Amino acid sequence: MLNIPIIMKNKITKFKTGAIRDIQIGKEDYIETISWTAMKRFAQYMTGKKSKYGQGNFKKGIPIESYEQSLVRHLQKYLANKYENGNIEKEEDHLSAMLFNVFGIIHEEERKI
Repeated sequence: MLNIPIIMKNKITKFKTGAIRDIQIGKEDYIETISWTAMKRFAQYMTGKKSKYGQGNFKKGIPIESYEQSLVRHLQKYLANKYENGNIEKEEDHLSAMLFNVFGIIHEEERKI
């Protein structure tokens, strides 16, 4: 038996069981909007970097310009390897490194708000 919610006027969802919750409209959807496959690869990348940089090192604050410089370097290496038969740091996950830098920029922008 499906437990399909009924949305009430006062922004409460009531389930057939009688349980109620706030409605989900307008709230972030972390289930349907994130690739958990990509997130796993990124988490593996980040876990591998803990021994070099320490846990949560980026949370101490890194200038956005540093993230931007690193982002572009990893982009260049990724594209050179992919399209120009490059052999630049092939063991490095440049896509995850780019994601780290993009997340870092977002992290710093949000910290400044």
